[in-house]
Amino acid sequence: MTIPTESNMGLFRKKQQPRFESEQEAREHSLRLRPRWAVQWESDADGNVVLLKPKIQNPWLAKHVAPRLKNPMYRVHLDAVGSEVWKQCDGSHTVAEIVEYMKSTFGQDIEPAFERLTLFLAQLYRGRFIQYV
Repeated sequence: MTIPTESNMGLFRKKQQPRFESEQEAREHSLRLRPRWAVQWESDADGNVVLLKPKIQNPWLAKHVAPRLKNPMYRVHLDAVGSEVWKQCDGSHTVAEIVEYMKSTFGQDIEPAFERLTLFLAQLYRGRFIQYV
C-alpha cells in the first residue's frame, strides 16, 4: 500500500495561484488580463445589462429538468457603470484599457477606478460570469 504524499497527490493538490514579489507586480499582471463573457446577457429598457445564468449547470439535468422550470435562468441586473464594464469584457480589451475607458466615460465619479474595477471583476469571476483569456 502506498502512503499518499505531496508528490503522488497531483490530482488532489490545489492549483497554485501566481505569487508576486510586490503589490506593484501583481497590479501590472492584473492590468494585462483580458476578461471575457462566460454567460449570456441582454439589455433592458434602460440600456443596462441583465446577465442570464442557467440555474442548472449539469447537462443532463439542463436537458430534462430545465424546460419544466418556470424560469430556467438567474437574472442579474447591473447598474450603468457595471453595464459599461460588462460591454467592454469581450476578450479583446485588457483591464488597463477598460480602466482608461471608464475614466474617460465617467470622469472623477469612478475614482479610484482601478480598485473599483478589480473588485467588480473579481466578483464576476467568482460568480463564473467571466473568464480570463
